[in-house]
Amino acid sequence: MKIPQACRVLPLFLAVTVPSSAKASDPTDSWRVLGKITHRRDYTIETRDHKCVWGTVTRITSDSLTATVKRPNFSTLSSTLSDTARFPRADVFRVSTEWHLYYSSRSSWADVSSLRGEGKKIVTRTGEVFVSKPPFNYSAGETIRERLKIVTKTGKTYEVKPPFNVSDDGIWLSASGESTKIPKDEIAQVYDVVPKPLTDGDEYAADELGPMLIFDPDLYVYGLHLEHYVPVLLYDASKPEDNSPAQCEREK
Repeated sequence: MKIPQACRVLPLFLAVTVPSSAKASDPTDSWRVLGKITHRRDYTIETRDHKCVWGTVTRITSDSLTATVKRPNFSTLSSTLSDTARFPRADVFRVSTEWHLYYSSRSSWADVSSLRGEGKKIVTRTGEVFVSKPPFNYSAGETIRERLKIVTKTGKTYEVKPPFNVSDDGIWLSASGESTKIPKDEIAQVYDVVPKPLTDGDEYAADELGPMLIFDPDLYVYGLHLEHYVPVLLYDASKPEDNSPAQCEREK
């Protein structure tokens, strides 16, 4: 039985060849991710002038984001003030939680590089060396579950699970102690495929439950790694590359 050329399953990553050449990414799709994730939690919203606010998203339209923004109440340090703010889409730079980025308006290889793992040294047959191990979220104390989606300029799509490693000139995929390199100049888009975030309440409950999470009727999918994922576009070769450091300045 022959394996169709359009689909090749490799040990740690899946490569699928799209019938036509790689299509340019649709920026609307990246924005739509914000409408597919829960709004019952706090997000960090960073604007293009690197001002950051914290609050809950209340509405997403094709051209704007509305949020209930939380600000410190300096007269009573134990409470916060809430205001409704509308952000034109053109002003929204990034939207994130403490652990994951859920929207980025820029094309950044630096954002892709920030996902690299460190650990075991792997030597390829050609003598090239890179360091790799499954990424680990030291702050949260758990393995990061995200994976990469890589679309090449020839139309091939790679669904990549850890371990992988990002260098200045490409992405290394490892399998069985060997590695395959996808050169940066052959890559059209890179997505970080991340779990949908929990609500603030569910995140607190998950922390309290620990390994008993698998017995919770609502949260067991997270304990069994069956949660839903969303693709977040980090790099698009058709757009100008912006590798400036991401920084937030809290609004006064």
